[in-house]
Amino acid sequence: MADADKFSSSPDLLIESIQDIARQKGAFKVGFANIESLKDLPVGDSTTLEYSGAVSFAVEIPEAAVKSAMHDTSEEIREAYKQCNRKLKQSGEGIVEALTSVGYKARMIDPAERIDRERLLGPISHKAIARLAGLGWIGRNGLLITPEHGPRVRMGTVLTNMPMGANTEPMQNDCGDCTACIDNCPTRSLARSPDFKDYPKERDMVINWAKCGKYENALIGDGSRPEKACGRCIAVCPKSFP
Repeated sequence: MADADKFSSSPDLLIESIQDIARQKGAFKVGFANIESLKDLPVGDSTTLEYSGAVSFAVEIPEAAVKSAMHDTSEEIREAYKQCNRKLKQSGEGIVEALTSVGYKARMIDPAERIDRERLLGPISHKAIARLAGLGWIGRNGLLITPEHGPRVRMGTVLTNMPMGANTEPMQNDCGDCTACIDNCPTRSLARSPDFKDYPKERDMVINWAKCGKYENALIGDGSRPEKACGRCIAVCPKSFP
């Protein structure tokens, strides 16, 4: 029996295949989400909201790369971001192929794509989808925090019209009283926002994205010198090294 016929007759096999594809490319966690609740989410590309479901997957940023950004900007963490993005794209391409082979629509969201570079706004929020898929919660640094590696992760997303069951109860914010990311942000881009249980109600409630984005773009530069990244809010988070 062809794979397409096999998957069509057993949705569970398709889900297992998608999980295997992502894990073979380095993802440590894979989740599935109904994203219809995100219709009011600020997005860089409104066509992303035409999809009802998504597959979310995350890869670990190596500890050494993150620790290199503990006290200063780092070439190593920028290169780690790129390596993670390559793994995520490979996973996404495989997942798209698996979904389209059985007749579903599927669209990979490039993990590095920015529609608005100054505000670090992509086609749709990988973090919001990952939260719905049960991968983690949104922390005070505005990043997805996973139980396994804290914010020391990069996320990938494949949008699809594959029917999804009801989402599980999202993880609640577990930052506690910690403000390490806010206290150590070199640009003071992180706000001392009101506490929130699982996610901030507004995108700009936690981070001054324009300020952070301008700094990140300056570190990438124009190609005349090696690219760097900040990553301080990842490096100082106690959840990064459980």
